Amino acid sequence: EFNPLLPSVTLFRHPDHKFEWNRAQFQNWALDAAARYDYTVEFTGLGAPPPGTDDVGFCTQIGVFVRKCLKNGEPETVKQCKEHVYKTIFKAVYPSLKDEKYLQTAVVNEVVRTSQTIARRLLDNRKSKYKKVCDGVETDSPFLTSCFLKDVEYSSLTKADNTHMEPFINGQTVYVPLAKIFSTSNVKQLCGTFETLSRLITGKVALSSDGSALLIDIEYENEELENEQLLPASKE
Repeated sequence: EFNPLLPSVTLFRHPDHKFEWNRAQFQNWALDAAARYDYTVEFTGLGAPPPGTDDVGFCTQIGVFVRKCLKNGEPETVKQCKEHVYKTIFKAVYPSLKDEKYLQTAVVNEVVRTSQTIARRLLDNRKSKYKKVCDGVETDSPFLTSCFLKDVEYSSLTKADNTHMEPFINGQTVYVPLAKIFSTSNVKQLCGTFETLSRLITGKVALSSDGSALLIDIEYENEELENEQLLPASKE
């Protein structure tokens, strides 16, 4: 009944609706369901119509169902029965991150996601620089690729040693310093301290020998970069 007031509605309000009831149809269904399952039902709605169109009712119809035994007060036998229906076999006090098992899972997942994001930025930056170097240069492709990769790796390695924060590439591996990972808000909020971060991820992810960086294998990335340059350039 309200639909004619909605200018964009032709049949139903949403394309996934199979039917829409008017007030009489909705109330008949609700009263029948309430009687069948021992409920009472009261009707109201949401969204009053504009002045002068009160006959269409609310924009959204609402039926409030209340179990009759709850309304009238439950018999004592029902209350006693409910006390013995279930046996507690596990109790979790939320937030569940107070349990270290759940906290460790959350931290490891966040650390892996964060490190992958950092590594992807580093690799994308390297790829962009590599394409600029190769653009318009005709030389022995494997040699150019090898020289470029080594230059990027060693310059990044030197920078990382100086700051202890920036990720770097060494051979087939990206090193993402834990200090860099801990500096992100999500990881810091989960762990609280750098020591907690180190303790929770040790043995769960690949770390450098001194435990200061998370390791990500990029052998496939290097092969892809080399293959791109080995392919012959198309000529107009």
